[in-house]
Amino acid sequence: MSDAGNSGKKMLSFTDCMSMAIGQIIGSGIMVLTGIVIGLTGHGTILAFILGAVVALCNAFPFLVLHSSIPAKGAAYTYANRLLGDKMGFFYLGMFVLSQILIATFAKGFASYFCQIFPQFNEAVIAMLALTIAVALNIIGLKNSATAQKLMVAVLLVSLALFAAFGLPQVEWSNLTITAKNMMPNGPKNFFTGVALLSFACGGAKYIAENADAIPNPSRTIPKVVILATVLVAVFYALVGIVAAGVLPVEDVAFQNLTLVARQIFPPWLYIFFVVGGAMFALFTTLNGTLSWVTRGLQVAATQGWLPERCAKENKAGTPVILLLVFFVVGAVPILTGMDLTAISNMGVGTDVLTEFVILVACWQLPKKFPKEFQSSMFHMDERLFKVILACIGVIMLGTSYVNLSDLTPINYLCLAVYLVALFIFTQVRYKHVVAKRESLVR
Repeated sequence: MSDAGNSGKKMLSFTDCMSMAIGQIIGSGIMVLTGIVIGLTGHGTILAFILGAVVALCNAFPFLVLHSSIPAKGAAYTYANRLLGDKMGFFYLGMFVLSQILIATFAKGFASYFCQIFPQFNEAVIAMLALTIAVALNIIGLKNSATAQKLMVAVLLVSLALFAAFGLPQVEWSNLTITAKNMMPNGPKNFFTGVALLSFACGGAKYIAENADAIPNPSRTIPKVVILATVLVAVFYALVGIVAAGVLPVEDVAFQNLTLVARQIFPPWLYIFFVVGGAMFALFTTLNGTLSWVTRGLQVAATQGWLPERCAKENKAGTPVILLLVFFVVGAVPILTGMDLTAISNMGVGTDVLTEFVILVACWQLPKKFPKEFQSSMFHMDERLFKVILACIGVIMLGTSYVNLSDLTPINYLCLAVYLVALFIFTQVRYKHVVAKRESLVR
């Protein structure tokens, strides 16, 4: 079961994959969500980071098993489609598209840091400019995007290391005492909402598998990249989280970006370097990395008849331009309408985790439907143990989604309900065309 893509060319090296995976992880999570989580958890932010990383690795487990067993282009959609059926596969894809409202957080976060240095500019305009440039980079082509990604990832890692090095000596360690009151000043629900948000912040590396057709030996390379990139970034996150929550009073940094702390710990010239090389590069690499793979599921669906086939057409650089513009719109709408960043985060993370749960259900079917591939996986184990692990992860996923979606406003719920109803109707109506196209190919 390998959808190797149109050309079968292997364009991405291991270092390309690592840089894209790291850039995919480090972005809105550390640079935007940290302040939100400090507002929710106070000094419990450090513990929330640790638990968030654990949850992220748990959530990635079904993906890793599937990638190791049956790597495929448009991986997540392909897994849902072949293991759960056509309709459930496309319904998953529709939910996935909605979750990519998170693209707006990357662009808005980039703009918020940019305007800390250049306050005369309008944040919405800068956010739209960042989104447009990232789309243009990906239209140029995947390999060029990966090259830009490697350069920016190197700079942002240096920036985060400097943030930790300058900040740790200034931390007020007595404020970080592990007590229930200190770790959960706003109650358990807000604490676990913070954990849920940070699980998203620590995730993202697994989506490198959406470009499996461009990766040599993907069944081995992808799991190694996901695990190594996640662990590496988790170390940086833990150090940055300690500084972010431990240098200034919590009430000063709650719901703010990291510039307040950076201004406190850095000399002026290094503060500028951090904002540009750390914050802005981090957010832009996540935005750029997301747009490099986010179209792949829709591209496969278009070839199957769910969308007009011309949507799957690639330009000379191998980019499906029409589908890339779909996600440009998905990211642009929240920016242009002025949607609140916290609402975007909760909506995006909550629906994203639900899509991950669908992949977990698909993974449950793997030993039955693809036994040989499962046995050859680097994660092969006793089937009973395998399903116990998946069941435990499923509980974590549903809990994580609940704490995010429970904070939405009534209008958010209404929009979500309308979208789901429309998606269901479209799936039922369009399915006839999918079946007809499949039968015509058989003839």
